Amino acid sequence: MSIKFAEASTFDNLVREDDFVIVDFFSTSCGPCKILSTFLEDLEAELPFLSIVKVNTMEAPELAERFEIHAVPTLFFYQGGELKERHLGVLDEDELRERIERYLY
Repeated sequence: MSIKFAEASTFDNLVREDDFVIVDFFSTSCGPCKILSTFLEDLEAELPFLSIVKVNTMEAPELAERFEIHAVPTLFFYQGGELKERHLGVLDEDELRERIERYLY
């Protein structure tokens, strides 16, 4: 699967599209967001079944407001369309793998 970018009109459908979805709320001016984005891209290449949705909080402020995103990066982990976990800050690749394994295996 590819990394998808969400807008207010597409967000809900994207998080329900697959059983497990990682949502990355980010900003293009955020250094830690760029680091996390690299980790997510590496994982997506390694685990092609992984669903990742990215939300640029500057381009979709209504989503940032809806989900009370006050700092980025913020990750949401959805399973079966339901928000299971919210994490503020960067997770390294090992921590991301651990979260993925927790929900998928």
